[in-house]
Amino acid sequence: LTRAALGQNRAIREGMLDAVTPWGAWDYAVVAIVLILSFLASNSIAWCIERSRLKRIAAKTKLLAQRSTLRTPVTIVSGFLGSGKTTLINHILTSPDHGRRIVVIENEAGAVAIDDALLRADEAEKAT
Repeated sequence: LTRAALGQNRAIREGMLDAVTPWGAWDYAVVAIVLILSFLASNSIAWCIERSRLKRIAAKTKLLAQRSTLRTPVTIVSGFLGSGKTTLINHILTSPDHGRRIVVIENEAGAVAIDDALLRADEAEKAT
């Protein structure tokens, strides 16, 4: 033991200092309540800030969409298996009649990428 600890023990024995009592159940309960309240307060503040940020982004997006004069035409091609979707897209891509730039975004959900292979084959034929 250090001299300070021995001096403190002597002061406690002689009644000059109150003995340090261990924490009881109420002390732990108060600390737990304070921690829970601080957690709830900080999360509430963060939620309010995030909500106002999302509202601000939505308002700005709506304003920019209203001001924009640029519109991009989009055609979505869908249908059952074998209905001619790939044939139609290949015809559009290889036809020089329309004079437009075409972008194809393909979202193939099957386990085997059949349309991807067909479109790439036509692309290779066109390049040669």
